Amino acid sequence: MSQGNGKTTVDFYFDPICPWAWRTSLWIREVAKVRPIDVHWKFLSLEEINRPAGTLKDSHLQSRGPFRAMTLARRLGGEDAVDKLYLALGQARHDRDEDLAETSVVTAALEEAKLSPSLLEEALSDPSTEQEYLAEHEAVVERGGFGVATLVIDGSDPIFGPVIQPVPSGEEAGRLFDHVASMSTLPFFFELKRNRK
Repeated sequence: MSQGNGKTTVDFYFDPICPWAWRTSLWIREVAKVRPIDVHWKFLSLEEINRPAGTLKDSHLQSRGPFRAMTLARRLGGEDAVDKLYLALGQARHDRDEDLAETSVVTAALEEAKLSPSLLEEALSDPSTEQEYLAEHEAVVERGGFGVATLVIDGSDPIFGPVIQPVPSGEEAGRLFDHVASMSTLPFFFELKRNRK
């Protein structure tokens, strides 16, 4: 819900392997520069979504370690730690095409985010990190989440997207957020799409 500080709460569900969620995350960071929002980074696993549907890809498995590292990072350093680690992981995967299943890639991302490089090993040795990110996944799926990025704005029902290419910045990013936030309040609104060129 809206914070006492007048900011809009945005629960942003993502899987670090997804390029579309990555672009949406870059957009929400732009929005934060021009609109009073509090972003809470949350986890929705494409592995868990696609396994029952029989559409699981090998790439979906790359997020297991990063999810657990981000879970522990959030426990230790809050939203800021997840924000910095997701940014570093996203740059590794989507800008440099690195494999997030590689320990060295995640360790380098931790260092880039100014977090302890031992955090991945600590997270993987703690079963509760897996339980926590999967519980977060299940909670949003039970509310209707089905893909990434998914946004919950001030407690709205989960909405998928927006799917963005290229990523808008400045006031253009803010205007898009205004429209998305407004549509999220309409219980009868389900989908709006156009052809990808």
